Order: sequence, then C-alpha cells, then structure tokens
Amino acid sequence: MLHPTFYQYPGTRHTAHKTSLSRWLLFRCLPSVVMFGLALLVLSASPSRASVRDLQQAGELETAGAGHMVLQDERGGSQIPAVLQSSKVHFEISGMVVTATLEQRFLNNSDRWLEGVYAFPLPENAAVRYLEMTIGERRIIGKVRERAEAAAIYDKARRVGKKASLVEQQRPNLFSNRVANIGPGEEVSVQLRYVQQVRYRHDGFSLRFPMTITPRYMPGSPLESVDETGEVGTLVPDSRRGWALPTDQVPDADAISPFQDPRPGSDRAPLNPIVVTASLDPGLPLAAVDSPYHEIRLSRRAGIYSIELADGASEMDRDFVLNWRPVTGARPAAAVFTERVGDEYFGLLMLLPPAAERMPEPGPRELVFVVDTSGSMGGVSIEQARASLSQALLQLRPQDRFNIIAFNSSHYALYRRPMPATRHHVARAREFVRQLNASGGTEMLPALRAALGPVTDDDVYREKPAVRQVIFITDGAVGNEVALFEEISASLGDSRLFTVGIGSAPNSWFMRKAAEFGRGSHTHIGKLEEVGEKMAGLFDRIASPVALNLEVRWPVDGEVWPERLPDLYAGEPLVLAAKFGTTEPAGEIEVMADIDGRPWRQAVALNEGGDPRTAPASNGVGSLWARAKITGLLDQKVVGRDEALVRADVLAVALQHQLLSPYTSFIAVEEQPSRPSGENADSRPIPNTRPRGQAAQAYAYPATATTAPARAWLGAMTLFLALMVCVLRRPEVDHVPVARA
Repeated sequence: MLHPTFYQYPGTRHTAHKTSLSRWLLFRCLPSVVMFGLALLVLSASPSRASVRDLQQAGELETAGAGHMVLQDERGGSQIPAVLQSSKVHFEISGMVVTATLEQRFLNNSDRWLEGVYAFPLPENAAVRYLEMTIGERRIIGKVRERAEAAAIYDKARRVGKKASLVEQQRPNLFSNRVANIGPGEEVSVQLRYVQQVRYRHDGFSLRFPMTITPRYMPGSPLESVDETGEVGTLVPDSRRGWALPTDQVPDADAISPFQDPRPGSDRAPLNPIVVTASLDPGLPLAAVDSPYHEIRLSRRAGIYSIELADGASEMDRDFVLNWRPVTGARPAAAVFTERVGDEYFGLLMLLPPAAERMPEPGPRELVFVVDTSGSMGGVSIEQARASLSQALLQLRPQDRFNIIAFNSSHYALYRRPMPATRHHVARAREFVRQLNASGGTEMLPALRAALGPVTDDDVYREKPAVRQVIFITDGAVGNEVALFEEISASLGDSRLFTVGIGSAPNSWFMRKAAEFGRGSHTHIGKLEEVGEKMAGLFDRIASPVALNLEVRWPVDGEVWPERLPDLYAGEPLVLAAKFGTTEPAGEIEVMADIDGRPWRQAVALNEGGDPRTAPASNGVGSLWARAKITGLLDQKVVGRDEALVRADVLAVALQHQLLSPYTSFIAVEEQPSRPSGENADSRPIPNTRPRGQAAQAYAYPATATTAPARAWLGAMTLFLALMVCVLRRPEVDHVPVARA
C-alpha cells in the first residue's frame, strides 16, 4: 500500500488550525480505533495469517535491479544471494558505429538449484544481436525466436531440469534475462553484444551507457482477475518478473519493475562495481576526449585511443558518458558508412548542414515550462530542475509570454494563462520555482495535456505568438510511455516539445522519443555544473530551426529509415540508415534544404575510396538499419496503425537480422538435463544501486492474492497507520511502489 503524501504547491493554504484539529481528532479516537481493529483481526485470524504470509512471500522478492540477478526457486520460497563476481563493458568505436560487449559474472554460493532473474538497462538505440551464457565449462549461445515460442521453450526446459536462458526486451532501454537450473557452487557468466550509433551534436561526438534504473511510476488502476470460484480480485504481479501491479495504463508493470531496494554506493567501496574500457578510432584528429561523470585514463597509439576508468572500477549508480571533439576545422560535414551482409548492402549517412550565416531574431514566443516535482526527483534532481527552470526564465524576452506547470500526483499552473515576460512576472515565477519540492507520484499525462492543449484567453485582441514551445523538465520515470507518445502526437498541433532529462540515470528512451514526436530536441543535464551551458544551448536551438524542407535523393533505390525527415536545429546532424538491396551502392547522395531562407545543396559520394568523406566498411551498419526500421514500425502504432500489421512487419525484420524486439526474444537451451529430478531452489536478489544524488524512496508491498476479509481489514489498519505517520512526519515520497527490504 502506498503511503499518502501531503504536499503543498506555492499558492495553496493549509492552516495550523486544521492541522491541530485533525491531530486532536486522531489521538482522541486512537484507543477506540486500535482496540476495535485488534478485535476484528483476532476474529478473522486465519485469513489474516494467510494475508501476512502472502505479503511476506511477495516481499521476499526484494531487490534485484539493473544489472543484477535474482536467484529464485520454483516454489517462490526463501531466497539465496547471487554473489556478483565482476561486471565489465568494452566499447569498440569506429567512426559513427559502436560495438559493445557487456559481461557480468555471478556465483551460486548455495547448496540449492536456482533460477536467476536478471534485469539490465541498455542504450535505447542499441541493436542487441548476441547472447552467450557460460555456466561452469558449458557455453550456451542464444538464438532469436518469436517471443511466445521462446517463452514456451524456456518454461519446458526449466521444468525438465535443463539449463536455459531467456532474454526479453521490456522497453527499448530495459531488458530482462532468466536463467534456469543453476547448480550449487556454479558460476554464471552473461555476455551480451550490441551495436549502436554514436551521437553528434555541437561539434562533438558522444556515447552514453546506462548503468542503473530509476524506478518507474505506474499510473492507472490495478487490473482485476477472477479466480476459480469466480471471486474478483486485484491481479497479482508475476513473482518471476517484478513487484508492481499491472494497471489499465501499464498492463506490463510487473515486467518493467525489476525487484529493487536501491542503496547508495560509492566509487571508493562500490556496492556493484563495473570496469569500463573503450577503444576509440575516430577517423579524424581530436581536440579533446572526456567523461563528465567519471575519471578516465587515456592513451594513444597510431591514432587509436585506449580509454579506461582511472580507479579501475566504478559504482553502477550513474550513466557512463564518453565525449570526444575533433580539432577546429576537422568537423565532419558528411560521412557515409557501409556494410555488406550476405548479398545485401547497407549504408549509414551522417550529414551536418552548415550553420545559418545569421540567426534571425525570433518573433514573439509562447513558452510553457512543465517541471516534474514527483518523489523520484528528490535529492539532487530537484535542485537541477529548479536551477534549469530559473536559468530558462532569465532567457525570456519582454515580447515573450510564458507559464509554468508543476506536476506530481496532480498538476498546478502558476498562471491561468501565459503571461508577458515582464520583470514582475519573471520575479514571481522565480520565487515559485524556488519553492518547488519533490513529493508524490508522477501523473505526467494530465500535465502534458494541460501544456499542449488550447488555452482560452480573454484577451481577443492579443496577437497570437509566432512560435509555441513546451519545455518539459523531468527524469522520465514513468511506465506508460506509449500513452504519452500518443498524446503528444495527437495534441501537438503547431507547438514544439523540447525535453530536458534530469538526474544521473534518466529514462533516456522516453525523453528522446517524446522530443521526436514533439518535433523538438532533447537535452540531458547530469549535474548542477552543466545547467548554465546546457540551458543556453537549448535556447540557441529553439530560437530557430537551421535546416527546413529537407530532401534526400539516393543514387540507387533503397529503403531508408526514418521515413519522415525532421527539421534540424543548430548543431544537430541528419542521420539516415538505408538498405540498397543486392545492388552495390555507387554514385552520389544529394541532400537539399532551406537554410536562412535560401536553398542549400550538398553531394556525398558512395564507395569512392579517394573521397575523404567516405568511410570504410563498418561492421554493424546492417543491424543499425534493422533497428531503425523496427523503431519506425513501432512508431506507426502510436499514430494509429493496427498492431497486428506492425507485429508482422517487426517479426520479419527481427528474425532475419536476429535482433531483440518487443515480439522476439533470445533463447538458449542446453541439450541434456543437468538438475536431478526432485531438486528445488531458493532465491534472494542482489540490491540495485540507487541513482547518484537521488533521495531515498518509500517502500510498499505489492498487492497480493488474499481473501476478501483479510484484504479489507489489513488494508484498513495499514491505511490508518500510514495516515498517522504522514500527519506526524509528512515525508516526501514517490508513489512508485518499491519492494520492502
């Protein structure tokens, strides 16, 4: 049960008289209520004992988080810790393509046979194409199968005692892995390989690797289930997946809520250590290589940079980011990377339009700032959000209009309608921002509707703004991402949505896709020192798009993703993935756009070794094209295409290229059974590391399948105790249910 949170936005009033009266009534009635509740519990002792036992069983699935394994028996009994031996990731970076190998080792130090449940984040644009499970001296190589088929194969192997591994994609940046029948004393090594595209912005390249998960808030009402007797109750989460209750808005909530009991860690004595190394072949001279959130050691030989953590290992409590910047004059205007897979050819185009010769002064703008003040933003994140919003207010001009919408369990607007950015209104807004605190849930959809919806304005003579821009500041810790994308797509109109990701481990997939559907751009702020620079860069981008009406002409027919070309903002490149079929690509790619009101054209050569803009063949381009197509197909669901048609198209691509997707999974099964019949196992997860700087969150048991009287009385007593604690202490908590340690 969630602890109620009393919160107050600036402008609301709670008098001391009301508080005193509520406390007097509470303690006046306290003895009678307690005695009455105890009597009822005694009369229903048997159901209550069953309820507590169910709650304890659910609560024992405590704390597996990002990159950690839960060791669990088939009966859901007591749990045994899986000892994390080591974690390491290595990046091979060549031009715009990254090939990453992630490996983690676990030890079953019990005397029981176990099943492992393993949750981990990956970059949202990663194309996962290889799985290897090593148990003792046995290596099991995974193959991609249709999701339901893979799950059925795994369940059968688990029952008959065979070692097996099942990897599923729950979100583009969140995956789960299950390992069946791990023997006593056996060591398990999980190795995943994926490819991803390097990002380029503002004259620099960047690679981001997530290492922990911020628990997602699950909006909506719990789904109901009907038991064999016909009794209707709350649907219980699958204990082999996660703790959260499936809801009408997030039906797979249990699948995206890995068992968590986040604990703070440190680089000096890591709770969950990881070793990070990289080999960087940029293909052009560099001016700087740095990692903003980690200390690194750097060496160079024959133009190849070797990178490792300065302290050898790091705590897995924040994203790892690697940046590199070419020397002045070496900025790549264009680059093409190609690969042949079987008889087919693939290409990846990166083109950076030139900056406008003059940036025109934008006309009057209407800016709506939406800021997340939910409990998951507690700690450093809310400080970053306040600083970002204050910095943004200073960028406003007198001819602009603005408003602020703060949200957690509900939302509240500073003004009834956007107001002129006068000194008085801006000063009042900054005071409003100064008082923002983190508490409550993350009900993002109503706030988004309020920001994107039409505004009724009594001033009919006021000229409509030339540009309406929504700046969304959040950590993105929600489970109903698709519903939010649908709302953005349906309600955007002539507005533009820009997202600002806050915190050390934000939901980057949601932030980037929301900006994409909103025809804007994404900015990430990982620490307070970045606020000024990052917000200034954001306002430079939103002042005016640089390249409009983009058109690309290819020398040969091909299938290009994304299908819809975006408007480009200052410092952002155009990146396209193409499949040319069996025809070897040759000739020139022609790109045209309008820049600063004038036509612009550039040609990029394909497969001409003498052209310095043409890169050599790159391993992984075919997988990146397949991943881009899968992403584009899934986006079609958001705009209304039938899911059955999307599923069929995604399956064809994912199976051909052996990639994970929402409809495919990796499955690996040992040939012979290894667990003796009759043997069973226990389970206990390794705790996840809390995202760096995040405040401690509240805990709550998931709802369980108990009898109706037990649910009623246990719920009433728990609610009573929760209300008493809240009145006395008023904690700031997030309504993200987290399993009790």
